[in-house]
Amino acid sequence: MAFKIIRNDITKVHADAIVNTANPLPIVGSGTDTAVYEAAGREELLECRKKIGVIERGQSAWTPSFNLEKNGIKYIIHTVGKSYRGGNHGEENVLHSCYVTALKIASELNCKSVAIPLLATGHYCFPKDLALQIAVDEISRFLIEHEVDVFLVVYDSESYKISEKLFDDVEDFLSDNLKSTEEKDDNQIVPIDLDAFIRTSNDTLNFQNTLMLHIAERKLENATVYKKAYIDKKFFSKIISNKDYVPKKHTVMALGLALELPLSEYEEFLASAGYAFMPSSRFDMIIKFCVMNHIYNLINVDVLLYDHGEECFSPS
Repeated sequence: MAFKIIRNDITKVHADAIVNTANPLPIVGSGTDTAVYEAAGREELLECRKKIGVIERGQSAWTPSFNLEKNGIKYIIHTVGKSYRGGNHGEENVLHSCYVTALKIASELNCKSVAIPLLATGHYCFPKDLALQIAVDEISRFLIEHEVDVFLVVYDSESYKISEKLFDDVEDFLSDNLKSTEEKDDNQIVPIDLDAFIRTSNDTLNFQNTLMLHIAERKLENATVYKKAYIDKKFFSKIISNKDYVPKKHTVMALGLALELPLSEYEEFLASAGYAFMPSSRFDMIIKFCVMNHIYNLINVDVLLYDHGEECFSPS
């Protein structure tokens, strides 16, 4: 199970199924719909689409992939959205349903992977941040229950920031908080009592105990935590069963986000594994911004990392 953002033409993505933004009538629409028909074989796909008939808004249906099978694509899932007209005409409910019904079909077809664009942000003119939040909500719910890789396909990352408002907010935060590696810390080193330091360190919980304590305090299931952190069951078992094992910093950060720790507890959680936020690291400062603003869903976090050219949490 994984979520990953990729830049590509959706007809060239290697996935079991792709999601197409379709016209409710069995005709070839504009944008992505046209691209999918041309890549799959216009006549064959249209003939198959006619057999399905009208697809109601918010609903989805599937066809074979025809010529796209050479790319490893087995199915095309056609979903029908609704134009955004201020938000008072049921548009959001329709878009939620598009994701729910499309992903449900992918699961019923036993797909191991599905590629989906950010729906309704083109011809249907949905505000991008609202469309993104709906996508994140429904994809997150789906991934908690299903072992399927979901790819959010972005066509042009240079001109297309996935989250416009948050991108600007993060930029402001980085400009105020990101320190150059050439800046020097003016804090003086204070002599410490070495014996006292060793005694205090021995009393401190190790990373495994700290992790399990947070899980217990929040009455969470282990599976909920490792799935939210993009970690598989076997790796999570290794983390909690080996007291001498310290995961990489990105893994610790992902677990802290999955636990939804407030900033002070998040920093203590990092410290229990021997890590800390580095003021010279853009990645670290973006994660700090997310924690401070209670952005814990790793899909949202990955969107911000992707928009800023940083490595995402999702597996490569």
